[in-house]
Amino acid sequence: MPRSRALRLAAFGTAALAAAAASAHAQAPATTPTTAAQAPTGTAVTGRVLRIDSPTTITVRVKRRAVRVTLAGVGDPGGKDSRAVCLRENATQYLQGRLRPGKAVTVRSRAAVRKGAVTGWVYLGANTGAGSVNRALVMSGYAPVSSTVARAQYAKALRAAEARARKRKAGRWGVACSLSTTAGVQRRLVSLGYLPTGAVNGVYDYRTQQAVMAFQGWSGLSRDGVLGTTTRKRLGGAARPQPWRRSKGRYIEVHISQQVLLLVEDGQVKRAIHVSSGGATPRGSFSIIRRERYSWSRPFSVTLPYAQYFYSGFAFHEYPYVPGYAASHGCVRLPSPEAPVVWDFGAHGMPVAVR
Repeated sequence: MPRSRALRLAAFGTAALAAAAASAHAQAPATTPTTAAQAPTGTAVTGRVLRIDSPTTITVRVKRRAVRVTLAGVGDPGGKDSRAVCLRENATQYLQGRLRPGKAVTVRSRAAVRKGAVTGWVYLGANTGAGSVNRALVMSGYAPVSSTVARAQYAKALRAAEARARKRKAGRWGVACSLSTTAGVQRRLVSLGYLPTGAVNGVYDYRTQQAVMAFQGWSGLSRDGVLGTTTRKRLGGAARPQPWRRSKGRYIEVHISQQVLLLVEDGQVKRAIHVSSGGATPRGSFSIIRRERYSWSRPFSVTLPYAQYFYSGFAFHEYPYVPGYAASHGCVRLPSPEAPVVWDFGAHGMPVAVR
């Protein structure tokens, strides 16, 4: 073949290939870029709530079949201690309040429903975006963000919800479920003045029981020393006891109806202590007139440790039995762990109010 003809054929072939490539590119479908903010795709089903199974799963009826939905991005409180159990129960109750049986919901997920189960985002009605039930549950503080949140569609929104719960001291950061443990109750009693700092040991000992009785007396509850539902609930919203007077210096107040003794300094209650007075206990304004580390009671032939007399033969003193009612002959009985505290606080001539 002559050289000139071969060159012409090669040029024609190159042009034809270029034209074919251009034609193929023109016919190819355009691709849509995806972003992290794009709504989950794969499944979007509507149905009605059947039941709440756990803090992280619900069952939804979709076209006459039950679909078990795991809430994406929501973790379980975990653990088997009473605090974790409390958080789990509260998370479940929160969902039950939002998702009552028969409530219309939309479930959105990246994956398809397989074997009647899916992990996704649950919305009231047909809502979309970050405003899911998942996010609302995390914001309640009862459920944490799951450990796999980095792969979740709305990870940023979930972390912001958790930060908000922490700031509001809701759920895990509040006192409600902390009071489900003995140590949590003790910490609360310390903050309210019924126990001294350092008394948190996780054991419901005699001192803790007496502190609970002081709280119950101050709150108008039966002084039985039992940590029942009502006592725990009151502890969650309680405030530190307030004295009758707010003057400078140190003084002692005995609130007979509550059976509580207050150690007050510059108008602030330092400690609130359970006591047991008696029908003959004098009422009025007094002062400490005598202090005896070990005092002998002639009428009853008994030693009264840490005795501080405020009127005639009536004194604050340690006693082995301090029940939830007025049981003394007229003195003010103090629990053994607290008698040294009142002794160290008191001084000769210190004002005392009893009423």
